[in-house]
This record gives sequence, C-alpha cells and structure tokens, in this order.
Amino acid sequence: MASQSLDLSGLPRKAPLKPGKKLRFADVAVTATANEFDGVYRNKKYHTADFVNTLDRAMNAGVEKVMLTGMSLSDVSVNLAIAQSRPAQCFITIGVHPYHAAEMDEGGPAYLQKLADSLRTALALTPCPVAAFGELGLDYDRLNHAPKDVQIRAFKAQLDLFVENGWDLPLFLHCRAAFDDFVEVVTPYLGRLPRRGLVHSFVGSTAQMQKLVELGFDISINGFSFKDRESVDMVAAVPLERLQIETDAPWGEIKNGSEVAKQYLTNAPPLPPSKKRDKWDAACMVKERNESCTIERVAYVVAGLKGTTVDEVAEAAWRNSVNMFGLDLA
Repeated sequence: MASQSLDLSGLPRKAPLKPGKKLRFADVAVTATANEFDGVYRNKKYHTADFVNTLDRAMNAGVEKVMLTGMSLSDVSVNLAIAQSRPAQCFITIGVHPYHAAEMDEGGPAYLQKLADSLRTALALTPCPVAAFGELGLDYDRLNHAPKDVQIRAFKAQLDLFVENGWDLPLFLHCRAAFDDFVEVVTPYLGRLPRRGLVHSFVGSTAQMQKLVELGFDISINGFSFKDRESVDMVAAVPLERLQIETDAPWGEIKNGSEVAKQYLTNAPPLPPSKKRDKWDAACMVKERNESCTIERVAYVVAGLKGTTVDEVAEAAWRNSVNMFGLDLA
C-alpha cells in the first residue's frame, strides 16, 4: 500500500482534473471469497455477508465489469453463483493461487483433475462466465503459505494442464518478489499461450515491467503498486496499450493520508459513506476494507504519475481489459 513517506520528487506534480464525461471501469481483481466480505475480520464475525452491496456500489461508480479471482478449488462454486446472479457484471477466473500451492501439491493428480473438470463445466455454461485461467504464479513474500519449490511445482502443473487442454483463455497471473523464477517458469510456455494474459497487482521495477510486456503480458495496477518509489516509477512507465487497473478488494486500499493521495486525488470524487465494521450498514462501505467502487482513485493516481488525464487512463484500461478477457461491451 502507498507509504506516507514516499518520495515523489521528479514526478508530475499536478493533480489530474475531473474527467470530462462519466467513465466506465472493469475491476479485474476482486476476491469475493475473502473473509472480509463475509463480515469476518481477524477471525471475528462483525456483520452479515455483504458482497452484493459492494457490487451495487461498484455499478453506481461506473464499474460495469468485475472479475472474481479464483484462489483455489473451493472458490469456484461461490464465484460461479455470484457471476450467474450478475451475468452482465461479473466474470470469474479458475485456478490455484500460490498461497494454495501446498493444497494442490498434496492433492496430486486428483486435485488437478477436479480443477480441469470445474473449468470444463464452467466453460460449457451459457453465457460463459469464465474470463481467464488463474490465479496462478509465484509469491515469495509469503512463504509461510507454501515454500518456493512447492509454488514452482504448482505453477508448472497448472501451465501443463492449460496447454494440454488447449483452453482458449488468457492467463491471470501473480508475480510477487519472485520475478526471476516467474520468468524462467513461464517463458518455455509462451508459444502455447496465444492469448498471453495479465500479471495482476504488479509491484516491481520498470525493467521488470518492461520484460513482462516484452513477453506479451499486460500489467495491472492497484494500490499496492504505489508502495515505494521503484514501483511508482514503474507505473509511470507502463505503456497505456498494456495497462489494466484493479482494486484487489478487499485489500489494496489507497489511504487518504498517503503521498500519492495527497498529490493526485485532490480532484477525485468523494467515496460513498463508510462506517466501522462494528457499526455496519448495508448502505455504507466498511472502513479500511477496499471495494470496487474505489477504482477511479487508482485511475487518478496512474494519470497523475503519467502526467495524463483520468479519461485517457480509464479508457485505455477498459479497452485492454474488455479485449483481453472477452468482457461483453453491452
């Protein structure tokens, strides 16, 4: 998340102006199965499940498309039910996040078979809710979930499964503090990934971003991408034609007191009212929990860092997301 001590010297100083028209957004990363959307925080239940309320606020904020990211097999049925209840707004990804790599490793071939069966079943639905295969990749920031060797095996196993089945989908990828191994693992598969994919929630250097773009991937930006100077320089350098944006809700909140907020959000519209979790109200956001309705703030910060307009950032990101993931333009 953006640090309050972040040095923005040498970057554009001007806060982006308000857009000239109503914008539309695709939030390409939301974890609907997170405990926070079930009203659970630090293992304590504070309120009823309210993800549907966040989708209403998202639509009111111009977020016409929301991608529900699959973390493991257990997410499929939950995300699918949401997508089927909101077929024009919600789409899903199916795959296994590196945090759940040990689950796949222990499950062996039977787990992979269930993953493949779940994807085939969802792909056969009309309308088809599946936007991508994933979330898959590597995360060395949180090795308590799964060690490196287990993550790499799970990553390769899913890539093997994907190319063996010839699924016509882009990949939804995760790369955190594991850049060299990520590139080493994915590169041999590139010739069999015709629709490439998106490296989401990217935090890293400009050189790393440029390498991913060179490999054919888009880069998705959220509040985590503004956490340090190296990463904000990277955001400023992402080509608009390869840019997508997201909230990574319920995480990735851009704090009001952060340097990027103080510099670039002065003209951003106010968010819906919020209340603390123990004062929950269906009509309000929950303080310190991120939602899709905040995505315009991401667009403002990206526009500020790039020295361009919010309109240009939002339109480019919308176009890139719709084109990559086949989201209906209606």
